[in-house]
Amino acid sequence: MSLSPALPAGNASRAVFSRRSFFKTLAAAGAGAVVAPSLLSARNQNSRLQIACVGVGGRGAGNVSEMHRETHGSEKYLAFCDVNSGTLAKQSAQFKVPHSYADYRELLDKHAKELDAIFIGTLDHTHGIIACDAMSRGIHCYCEKPLARTVWENRQMARWAASKKLCTQTGTQVRSWGRDASAHYYRGIEMVRAGVIGDIAEVHVWCDGTYVPKTEPTGSDPVPSWLNYDLWLGPTPAHPFNKAWLSFSKYGFWHSGCGMIAGMGPHTIDLAWTALNLAPPTEIEILAQPLPPSPLYNRDNLHVVFTHPRTAGGTGAGSAAAGKPIKLHWYDAKQRPAGIAKDLADLKHPAGVLFVGERGNIQVHYGYHKFFPAPKFAGANVPRIYPNTVGHHRQWLEAIKAGKPEQCECRFEYAAHYTEAITLAALLHRTGGTKLAWNSAALTTDNAAVNALLRPQFRDGWKFPEA
Repeated sequence: MSLSPALPAGNASRAVFSRRSFFKTLAAAGAGAVVAPSLLSARNQNSRLQIACVGVGGRGAGNVSEMHRETHGSEKYLAFCDVNSGTLAKQSAQFKVPHSYADYRELLDKHAKELDAIFIGTLDHTHGIIACDAMSRGIHCYCEKPLARTVWENRQMARWAASKKLCTQTGTQVRSWGRDASAHYYRGIEMVRAGVIGDIAEVHVWCDGTYVPKTEPTGSDPVPSWLNYDLWLGPTPAHPFNKAWLSFSKYGFWHSGCGMIAGMGPHTIDLAWTALNLAPPTEIEILAQPLPPSPLYNRDNLHVVFTHPRTAGGTGAGSAAAGKPIKLHWYDAKQRPAGIAKDLADLKHPAGVLFVGERGNIQVHYGYHKFFPAPKFAGANVPRIYPNTVGHHRQWLEAIKAGKPEQCECRFEYAAHYTEAITLAALLHRTGGTKLAWNSAALTTDNAAVNALLRPQFRDGWKFPEA
C-alpha cells in the first residue's frame, strides 16, 4: 500500500509562542469563518452525524467548542469520554451529551455501530490506540497533532485510514480554518509553489518556547480523586504518578509526548511539506543539542536538519537545484538560523518558516508573510489557488457526508509522514545520537537504539488493532 503524501488541489514560562497562545489567537480569527450548509447525506440519509469525543479537557475542550461553533450545533455529540471526572461531567452537561465514559473502550463497545465519527483530544500516548480501535470499526476520525507518540503508531493510523477509506483529519487547524484566519499561511504556499523566489534550496523553521519542566520531577504524588490514573496511563507501561505529568510540561515527557518539535512542529513543518510537496526525509541530523539527553523528558534548544530528496511532483526542482536534496532545519527555544543576512530574514519573530530561494526568500507564519529583500519583490502577486474553507472540523464532517476522504486537507495518510519524521528526530535526541538514515518504505533506520523505540511497548490488557 502506498503511503506517499497526498496534497490538496489547489519551560512553560518562556513559551513565548505556545500552543495555548496560538489557539487563543486563531479561535478569535476563526469565529467569523463562513459556514456553508451541507447538501450531502450522512451515513443515515438526511440525519445528523453522531460524534463521540474522547479527551474533552484542555485542547480537547477547545476542539469540542470549535466544532460546535463551525457547525452551528448541526451535528450530534452522542458520547463524551475523559479520565478527569470533573471535566467529563462539566462538558457533558454543557453540551447535553447523553452518554459519558471514563474508558474509551466501553464507549466504543457500546456505541460503535451508531457512531459516524470520533474526535480524539487526549495526550499523545493514547492517540494511536484510540484512533486505530475506532477506525478498525469503520468510524471516521479526527485526531489532535501530533498523530501519535511513536513511528509505528503513526504508520498504523495511516494504514487504517487508507484501508477503510475513512475521512480523517489531523489537528493542524490553520490548514483550513478559513481564508481570513489562514491568509498568510496559504499566500506563502501559493508564492512558493508559483516559483516567485525561484528554486528552493533549504527551509528554516523555528519556534520559541519549551516543555522542559521548571524543576526536576522526583518521587510520587497522591493521585487526585478526580483522575482515573490507570486509564490516563492507557497502554503505556505503568509508572508512579507525579503532579508534573499534568503540568504544561506534559507534552515533553517521553511517556506522554516528544517535546516542542512534536508539540508545535506539526503546525510549522507541515507548511513546508505542503508548499514543497516533500517526500519523507532520507537523513536526519542533530547539529545542536546543548545538554545531554534526559531519560525523562525532551530537552530544548535543538537544531535538527531533515534531508529530503527531490521528487518529480515537488516544487522548486528547476535547473539550478535539479537532483539536489532539500534541507529542512528545525530550531526550538532560543535556537535560530545562523549566517543569514539581516536583509534576508526577520528572526525577531517567535516563530516562522523561511524559504530560501535562488532569487530571494519568503518568511511565513500565521500572522504574516514577508519577502526578502523586500524591494525586489514589491508588487509580487500570483493567482490564488486555495478557496475559502468552512473550518477545519467542518471540512472533515463535510467530507464524511460527501464520502470523499480527499477533501480533508490534513488526512492521516499525509500527516503520518511528517509526524514520523518529527518523532524520529525526537528519538535521535532521546538516545543521544547525532545522525541517522531513514528508510520510510521499510520502516527502519541505521540506528539500532532508535529502531528499538520505533514501536511502543503495551501493557497487558491493552490490545492495539494492527492494520
